[in-house]
Amino acid sequence: GIPEVSVFPALPPVLGEPNTLVCLVENIFPPALDIGWTLAGAPVTRGVTHGPFTPTADLTFVRFSRVPVVPAAGDVHACVVTSRRDNATVVAYWGERGDGEDLGTS
Repeated sequence: GIPEVSVFPALPPVLGEPNTLVCLVENIFPPALDIGWTLAGAPVTRGVTHGPFTPTADLTFVRFSRVPVVPAAGDVHACVVTSRRDNATVVAYWGERGDGEDLGTS
């Protein structure tokens, strides 16, 4: 199947205050994919951690990835999931939507 990807903050986001973004990848099968992060389209590797592939009751796997962030106005973070089988990618975004108010997911 196609992985389902969502991004959410570990704590309620406050501009300028350190936080962690969590990328949850569900519906993984086979357990062969890579998770990366970008900020404004540029790769981010510093502080990134990945959890193990964890089996679920429906015979697929889930996996978490985390990255430390300090939310800033205009930032758009993305969790990029790439299948090792066919190089297909699924992307989930988190950050401002342009009105200066809304920190959330798309």
